[in-house]
Amino acid sequence: RLTEKDYDAAMAVDMLLAANQIRMSNYTYNLKEESIAKYPASPRGSSKMLQVDGSGRVTYHRNFSEVFPSVIANSHLVFNESKVLDARLFVNGNGLENTELMLLDLGDIDIHAKCSETPLRAMIRTSEASDGDVLYDSKSNTSIQITENIGDWMEDEKSDGNGTECWVSVRSDKSIEEFLKEAGSVPIPPYLHRSAEESDSEAYNNLYASKAGSVAAPTAGLHFTDEVLQEIGDENCSYLSLHVGAGTFKPVLVEDARDHAMHAEVFSVSVREVNRIIDALESGKSLTVVGTTSCRTLESLFWCGVKRIRGLDDGSSMVDAGKDPNHILQLNQMEWIPLLVGEGRTISRVTALKALVRDRADDDVLCGKTSLMICPPMYDFQVVDNLVTNFHAPDSTLMLLVSGFLKDTKGTKIRQIYEDAQTRGYRFLSYGDVCLFSKPGTK
Repeated sequence: RLTEKDYDAAMAVDMLLAANQIRMSNYTYNLKEESIAKYPASPRGSSKMLQVDGSGRVTYHRNFSEVFPSVIANSHLVFNESKVLDARLFVNGNGLENTELMLLDLGDIDIHAKCSETPLRAMIRTSEASDGDVLYDSKSNTSIQITENIGDWMEDEKSDGNGTECWVSVRSDKSIEEFLKEAGSVPIPPYLHRSAEESDSEAYNNLYASKAGSVAAPTAGLHFTDEVLQEIGDENCSYLSLHVGAGTFKPVLVEDARDHAMHAEVFSVSVREVNRIIDALESGKSLTVVGTTSCRTLESLFWCGVKRIRGLDDGSSMVDAGKDPNHILQLNQMEWIPLLVGEGRTISRVTALKALVRDRADDDVLCGKTSLMICPPMYDFQVVDNLVTNFHAPDSTLMLLVSGFLKDTKGTKIRQIYEDAQTRGYRFLSYGDVCLFSKPGTK
């Protein structure tokens, strides 16, 4: 006789192996070149906002700063405070002249360590890159050696072309952070097709950014001004950190999204902030998450809490400067599916979060790495009520995420929303306008 747990297990297997594909062609749209914002709204916070409420009704707001604080009243907000480093270099040598070299991921790198002692993963905008090649940074003339050619680096068609992914060694005794300040430039997205300007140093970071480690901005936060944050109130805000890697620019190149290898990103959040989120939820507030990175972190924390409750980790995920950094929370791409089996289906968000912070001091920090892939129709959001996010590129994992959030199983709704927004003159991608989505059924 089959039990409910047997049924759940069968459903989990079906999610992974079902013949019905998650077709990426359902989650693309025609992004017009003129819709891509080359520069941010000026002044900061004056972008337009598209709102989809819990009933599915779409409202078009003229100015984010004027309406946002009142729209999210009685909500607790969660922000990603990761700061962008100047991770784009230009190199010469071996037939290359002023060629882009982009550091791909600094999330689990100690940026205070010497460059010469730290292998770095990079993309060079050329197909001609070989082990042992020595290049020279165009600003400081520091030598950079390619130590291992990993393979081709593919980006979307709106970018500056593809390149070679490789490991490099920067021959300098300066710290990584110091070297990038001297030699790097602001890593604005490649689809802007322009060089970084002095104004980008401020514009491409959030006002509250404090923990350096990203190579791309968590751009949903770019709309927030000091005045808006003050109106929301410190008591209604929490902060975490997920260091954004360049994998955010990689398109999904397979037809079935389940075959896409999701990039991993490093996150951290203090026990104090998790407790503040728990208190807000227990007081009846909704949870409004600023950006897909904050969303991915909170959803990952939920599943890590489920693992803790079910005895599937050893509880050694609390790290600080004095503890082993290898003992971290870990969530793999589709690991949430088997966690649904049995009691995993009924654990609340508060219960899961409490499991992570139980018997921990407020100053302790939860650290981890997540490869969580969120896509419809499989994923059901566990933590987030409202999502603040920009308009995303076609064929991206972020299109899958927002479609999943809106329970848009075939991508028809998100495509219509995006097409209508383009018709109304909304600006897209990193420097573009903003959306406020509420989970279907949320009041």
